[in-house]
Amino acid sequence: MPFAEKLAKLRKDKGFTQQELAQKAGIGIAQMRRYEKGNSSPTLEVIKNIARTLAVTTDELIFDEGEGIVPSKIQDKELLEQFEQIATLTPQDKEALKTIIESMIIKNKLQQIMPTRTDAAWTKEMRSVVAEFRKGAEDYSDNQIENIVDEAVDAVRKAG
Repeated sequence: MPFAEKLAKLRKDKGFTQQELAQKAGIGIAQMRRYEKGNSSPTLEVIKNIARTLAVTTDELIFDEGEGIVPSKIQDKELLEQFEQIATLTPQDKEALKTIIESMIIKNKLQQIMPTRTDAAWTKEMRSVVAEFRKGAEDYSDNQIENIVDEAVDAVRKAG
């Protein structure tokens, strides 16, 4: 869909008149009309202002579905904003977040392949497994135990 049509559709979907959107985005009404008629193309700064005003991403404003760099698969706007903010973190913090996200994905995969249990049942079962593992691993160092756990996680990943 051409930019002009997309702009008009999004504006109408969000309940704005041309005048309201122009004012809130900081552009003139005549220019807004030219954008919607396809007679003029906005600058990047104007696109950003329009997108902010419409509460959409610039990708949604410019690209057709699935065409942008970040496909519109993340429907949760708050989550999308959080992912955008990750770019400002230190490399160590980014790695920590990747580890957390990966852990949650693994947990989800395990829950899909394992019988449904409550969190309390999982906790009890995991404590039992860990206690059994520790009994049989008395001669192993913490580092060796971590390596064994890593290998088990890798095996689960490959199976999933």
